[in-house]
Amino acid sequence: MNKILLILLFFAAILIGSAVKTTAASGAGGDEVKIEAVANSTAFPGARARFASLKDGDVLKDPNVSVVVDVENFELGVQTDTERAKEIMNSAQGQHAHIILDNDPYLADYESGKPFEIGTLSEGPHTLVVFPSRSYHESVKSSEAADIVNFYVEKKEGEFMLDKSKPTIIYSRPKGKYDGPGADRIMLDFYLNNVELGPDGYKAKYTIRKKDSTGEVTSIILTDWTPAYVTGLTTGDYAVKLELLDKDGNVVEGAFNNTERDISVVR
Repeated sequence: MNKILLILLFFAAILIGSAVKTTAASGAGGDEVKIEAVANSTAFPGARARFASLKDGDVLKDPNVSVVVDVENFELGVQTDTERAKEIMNSAQGQHAHIILDNDPYLADYESGKPFEIGTLSEGPHTLVVFPSRSYHESVKSSEAADIVNFYVEKKEGEFMLDKSKPTIIYSRPKGKYDGPGADRIMLDFYLNNVELGPDGYKAKYTIRKKDSTGEVTSIILTDWTPAYVTGLTTGDYAVKLELLDKDGNVVEGAFNNTERDISVVR
């Protein structure tokens, strides 16, 4: 009897532990909505993106801002040759650089070494992030691949949104509208600055809920820097939240570390 009780307690502990990391719900038609971590795609050794026309502390006189991004060991405008390109949404324009201004949704730059328009910016401090992205929007992950620049427009005053010396998670995907086969498997992806994830340390948490609802549809806590797939989402608008958690499960201070984006799914 004691052995049976121990076995039951053992399996109960496993189920409870799993519930802490992921939660799932059923969508219309009985499909389970769930998020699962997946392995990183094949690496691009030495790949890196850099702002060639901008550096930390620059004060720009013109609020109409363009940048030039140089990319090394990674070709923009070509398709990434992996099976994953056939599994999820893939850009017909090929590989590109993700450019993120002040934690807004990224802009896609498909041409290295040419001016890329950012837009008309307000005066004061701004932050730009850039990193290489495969044609299916999975970031190239390494400590050297990304570039982050803090700069000013017209006035050299105010605090930057991102302190490069502090742990930061940067939202990348999902973004925009997903329809047809592209809605079957939606990739979640992010970038890290000055932080490592692990079971006993910092963690990344994704939470998905229906737009204009507080009820959670599904969530996952990631302890490795990898993408994840969400499957089973039905037609509707969703809010996707990405948080950087400390070892105690608290959200780490920082404007980038608690980000929510809206996406639309059409089945």
